Amino acid sequence: MRVDQAALAKNYRLFTEQAIGEVGAVVKANGYGLGSIPIAKSLQAEGCQAFFVATLPEALELRPHVNGTIYVFEPPLDEEGLALTSATGCIPVVNSQAQLARAQEMPNIRIALHVDTGMERLGIPYQAINAEALQAANVTLLLTHLACADRPDDPFNVTQIERFATITAQFPDIRTSIGNSAGTLNGPQFQGDLARPGIGLYGANPFTTLENPTATVVTCEAQVLDIRAVAAGSGIGYGRTYIAPETARIAIVGFGYADGLPRVLSNIGKFAFGETLLPIRGYISMDMTQIEVTNCPELKVGDWVEFFGKTIDCDEVAKTANSFGYEFLTGLGKRVERLYV
Repeated sequence: MRVDQAALAKNYRLFTEQAIGEVGAVVKANGYGLGSIPIAKSLQAEGCQAFFVATLPEALELRPHVNGTIYVFEPPLDEEGLALTSATGCIPVVNSQAQLARAQEMPNIRIALHVDTGMERLGIPYQAINAEALQAANVTLLLTHLACADRPDDPFNVTQIERFATITAQFPDIRTSIGNSAGTLNGPQFQGDLARPGIGLYGANPFTTLENPTATVVTCEAQVLDIRAVAAGSGIGYGRTYIAPETARIAIVGFGYADGLPRVLSNIGKFAFGETLLPIRGYISMDMTQIEVTNCPELKVGDWVEFFGKTIDCDEVAKTANSFGYEFLTGLGKRVERLYV
């Protein structure tokens, strides 16, 4: 897998050009599968100074490599965990009344407060937040999360912003964070002082109703291990779920479901060599996949074929697999080599 750092930088600049305030980066889940440390380093070189991760172990892994602020979306729930998060120079995001009560007893610890404006996942309900509720807590950031930002015309986006405004108006000196990738691109009212794009940085489409405004960052390829002539009537792969209707040229590639190629793409997915599409034949195995290359006589053993990238869009492949770009990128296996170019 090749990670195009120039495209990553271009995408970060897209968000900084659109944002009225600071732009951070969400690098949780190992940088959406691309490698959190090299991704964060590249973004830091572009001026990024705020990084968001999901867990304390992710923060501890990243901390030695960046000098910016690291926010932890899901910090440990107890006082010891909050103290440890703070001791590493990271800022825990407080998501519940119980966590807030602990933080109020530890005013030396800076926190970010997650306000639930309708996502109904994590966060303190906006109706429960007032000056008395935040008394003694050292809140440095108020954040909320948009449930429908990928659909810019959804009226619930405005509803959430209006609810959040009732809170931020009470605390005008505390910075705010709203916009994910789509939210940041939807306009200033959906951004806050610190935008936090994620999937859009990595080239997948942050929208479900609009074309992708971001540059392709990832090209995932597999090497051809063998090519064989298969006679008409022969079954291919486990279960012989594909029977060749005529003589076919079949390539075996070293990429399977252990690497992040969903088995559901068996017999319906495609690879590419240049602009030529090569259909998957038979069941995808743990380590290998069969593709038909009858229409690509120039392909030879040792060549690399594209799973997704410039020719086959990541979101297009994910849709075929009844998935989406987030799951696809984060599902790439550990043994897939990440090359940063």
